[in-house]
Amino acid sequence: MSLSAKSVLKEGSTELSHICELDLSQQASHQRLVSLIATISLSSRNADTIYTMIMRGVNIFRLNFSHESHEMHSKTIELINEALERIHRETGQIRTVAIAADTRGPQIRTGLLDGDVFLRSGDNLRLSINRDLYDKGNKEAVYVDYPNIINLTKTGDRLFIDDGRLLLHIMEVGVDGLLCEVIRGGQLSNNCNVILPEIEIDLPAVSEKDMFDIQFSIKANVDFLFASAVRSAKNVKELRTVLGEKGKNIKIIAKMDSKIALSRFSEILRAADGLLLSRADLGTQIPIEKLFITQKSILGQCNKAGKPVIVGSHILESMRSLPHPTRAECFDLANAIIDGADCIMLSSEVAIGSFPKETVATCDTLCREAEKVLWFRDLFSDLVSEVRGELDAAHSLAIAAVETAKRTNATLIIVLTTSGRSATLVSKFRPRCPIMAVTRCERTARWVYLHRGVLPLLYTSEPSTDYATDVDARVQFAMTAAKKWTIIEDGDPIVIVSAWKDGGGFTNNVRVVYAFFEADHVDCLFRSDRRRSRKNTNLQMANREPDENKNK
Repeated sequence: MSLSAKSVLKEGSTELSHICELDLSQQASHQRLVSLIATISLSSRNADTIYTMIMRGVNIFRLNFSHESHEMHSKTIELINEALERIHRETGQIRTVAIAADTRGPQIRTGLLDGDVFLRSGDNLRLSINRDLYDKGNKEAVYVDYPNIINLTKTGDRLFIDDGRLLLHIMEVGVDGLLCEVIRGGQLSNNCNVILPEIEIDLPAVSEKDMFDIQFSIKANVDFLFASAVRSAKNVKELRTVLGEKGKNIKIIAKMDSKIALSRFSEILRAADGLLLSRADLGTQIPIEKLFITQKSILGQCNKAGKPVIVGSHILESMRSLPHPTRAECFDLANAIIDGADCIMLSSEVAIGSFPKETVATCDTLCREAEKVLWFRDLFSDLVSEVRGELDAAHSLAIAAVETAKRTNATLIIVLTTSGRSATLVSKFRPRCPIMAVTRCERTARWVYLHRGVLPLLYTSEPSTDYATDVDARVQFAMTAAKKWTIIEDGDPIVIVSAWKDGGGFTNNVRVVYAFFEADHVDCLFRSDRRRSRKNTNLQMANREPDENKNK
């Protein structure tokens, strides 16, 4: 059995015994199950860095529209495509990566400053809605671009400036602004965002800048929209309207970045295609001691609903300036994996940090080590028990596939899919082995990265006129690729999920085969009987030994 199977599938009789039997000397699973998202900006926008990131396991690249121009993001997409072409030339493999557009969202912002402004605890600062102060900000008064702020706030309310770096308390609400006391000071910059954690602002869900950025994203054929400042399910629907027919295939990932969004978590979860837990933003609005409980709750509810969830912000923050993470960051990242994250998102660490390649490599290693700890048996049982009501055929088949993989100690689940839905349903029930989604659809081969354990494989050959022959060809193609990637070895059990006829919505077949590879080439066959497969392999090795001795 392959290395990935040995490390991922091993389990004791109980979760406690499984943890006690963890082997420190055992190498981590070769195949990481969690997807890795990397933000591209100043320090990582070059051909060599992006190429290295893909080779080290980055699955999704993030374009942050809160910073930089469309020209810079176009350059990033161009470099990503060049890296994929280079990989194809060097390895002969067609690799896919997805691209996510992260919108700025509706925000209140300060104006421009007339010189350096450093605020100290105890200072008084007036936030004025007087447009005359737009470019004349100083230590006494700063412009804010939200006139209604004087109607929605009251004395005693908190507000944050610059992503929570500065904390102010409102002392007085005036006719043209707010008089505030600085509780936590620091350097103030131009155009800083202002956060009102307890107040629901009445700004439109899609700002003019967001509209402009979304239109660019549609033309650039991005796969995901990371939507900032989502406050309700209505906001998600408004975003879908803006995306329209041309952007209907773009998945909307709603950010959990505010206290108000957290209070409407359930409705946002139902409306969105997935969630992104923005711990930095949320950490400014809820008590810091509640943040780790919030993470566990959000990830648990997403796992229960079968919706992908991304954990971002301050993952390996110290690696912005150091070539290695802190011990606390290692523990934090591992706990996010154990809590149930589908994806881990690296932000400033790789966008403006000094060690983007090393950060990706470190994150990959830490994720694979953390996955060794997971206790899949009870996790699968819990997820199945949480499914309420009558199951449709697709859910029933996904459960059957994971159950079969569990009982046969399968090394891989191969899913033949068009839309990717079958593969993501299998992922929902958290099998202990990777899920290889074989598809002819390029977009499917990109968006399934959102789901834990799903490895897309783009199959470019023309369909055979005989459907059964086409199924066998795709299965052999997948097993050959899995062998090259050292996911499977000779004799490993493989679970195959396929449809009874061509087209979407017909997946209803689960079977188990055992991998068998010819000694001289990687073209794979499969046997329906495990003992026979092993016998063939042994016989083949025995026949080869006399020739080897003769050559000696």
